[in-house]
Amino acid sequence: MAQEALVIGASGMLTEVSRWLARQGYEVTVLGRDPVKLRSVRDGSTHPESIHLLSQDYHQTDRLHQAIADLVEKRGPMDVVVAWIHSTAPHALPVIVEELSRPEKHWQLLHVCGSAAWRNPMTEPTSEFCMYRRVILGFTCAGEHTRWLTNDEIADGVIDALQTTERQMIVGQVEPWEKRPAYEAI
Repeated sequence: MAQEALVIGASGMLTEVSRWLARQGYEVTVLGRDPVKLRSVRDGSTHPESIHLLSQDYHQTDRLHQAIADLVEKRGPMDVVVAWIHSTAPHALPVIVEELSRPEKHWQLLHVCGSAAWRNPMTEPTSEFCMYRRVILGFTCAGEHTRWLTNDEIADGVIDALQTTERQMIVGQVEPWEKRPAYEAI
């Protein structure tokens, strides 16, 4: 039986992580708001039959509860979850941990965080079944030039983290903190 993976935030910087998991033999459910972007994750994969789409906005807490419960009922317990969740949805991660721990099966959560997380202590979810690990996305610095990581660099770093057992990894660098690039208004 194939292992099950859930990737949240898969239609952007984690697209290649989803596709890599499918190549490793996982059945991968990708969760995101935009069905068109979700289809592109699947359709660009060499294993599209292993990528399943779940169109859901994780900001909608009640709907997220139900969507994750339905996912577990349909696909079974998850083995690994890679989650990039914005701070604008503070209830999303606890909901996901709660619902995925109901089957009382051990699973791994790789929480992908922005660079500011480096300044905060790691806060683990309260579930005896969830093995929590954190990946912090930094920046690159060469002399006076700094930039945020590209999607490919992020995906490579998250894939590296999936292949280790380290509790926390930093992709790129977070020091010197004062050298980090400025955020640009979109």
